[in-house]
Formats: sequence, C-alpha cells, structure tokens
Amino acid sequence: MTTASTTEWPVRIRSPRLVIRPPGDADREAMIRLMTDPVTREYLGGAVDYASRQALELSPMGMTWGRWVLALPADDTMIGSITLDHDRGELQLSYALLPEWTGKGYAAESCIALLDWARRSLPDDHVIAVSQTRNKRSVALLRRLGFTVRKGLEEFGTQQLLLERSLREPLPAQEQPLQTEADPPPPTRR
Repeated sequence: MTTASTTEWPVRIRSPRLVIRPPGDADREAMIRLMTDPVTREYLGGAVDYASRQALELSPMGMTWGRWVLALPADDTMIGSITLDHDRGELQLSYALLPEWTGKGYAAESCIALLDWARRSLPDDHVIAVSQTRNKRSVALLRRLGFTVRKGLEEFGTQQLLLERSLREPLPAQEQPLQTEADPPPPTRR
C-alpha cells in the first residue's frame, strides 16, 4: 500500500533496542490493552469506546499506512505503538507505550528512528505532534526532539499543545539521554 507521494508499505525500521513494524494479528491483545488501559490513555483522550474496541477486535491488523508497533527484537513482544500519518493536513507523529515500558527511553528511541526514516523517505518538510499540556513527560520529550510550540488548542475537553519541527534539522543522536532524573515519573495506576 502507498499513500500519495510516499514510500511503499509495509516498512520495518530498526533502532538500537526496537523493531518498528506494522501490526499483525499476534499484536491484537496488546493493541487492545494499549487502547483501553487507563494509565496509557490518561493523556490520549481516554479509553476507546465499545464500538471502536469491537472494530479493533474484528478488523485485520497492519493494513493502514503509517501505523507501527514497537516490538522487542528478542521475542517480538509489542510494547507500544507509533504513528506517522497525514492528520490535520500535515504529517503528524504520535506514540504510546504500555505502562510497564514507560520511563526507559523507548519513546525517544522510536521517535528518533521514525523521524530519521521520514526525513530520508518522505517529501514532507515538517512534522507536528499534539500533546496535552498536563502530559509533562511527553512535552519534555518532544522539546528535546527539537519540537517547538506552534499554538495551544482545546481537544477532548482539555488544553493541548500543537508542536512542530522541521524534518530537515538534525535529530538528537540515539546515544544522547533524552530522559533525565528531572523528568516527572511515569503515571501510576489509581
């Protein structure tokens, strides 16, 4: 599959500790958990509704351009997802990790790998990301990745930031620690 002016699909990307690959049927249970886990979805508009969950349970996985899972190379275990699609009329990055995988640098690592692929493979000049202002960890990560705030907006009943970065500007090196002791701790279950 392709999308206008882009590369062939499916695409697999490697990072130092991850395989970034299209989802498959074996990922269905982890994907449903990612979409319904209250900790994971706290800053993502909440858990998906019943109809969306049913659709996810029944639909074929891996058919949509720009949607990947983050998997551990040793056993191909899905630990999260990352998306790079043309939402809002612009290339948009989003990511989510299962709670037990947060705070380990996987979000930064996957974003760097995917943005590096995008700058080499896609015609887009910039990428956007949207994060709730309350999601301090995500905002801090996006800033370290070179994103700057374009504007504030309200969605899902809460304040959001729309951030952007040029795909032509250099990315941080994979070895550079993007998560520090000063970052807020990962959310915990209530």
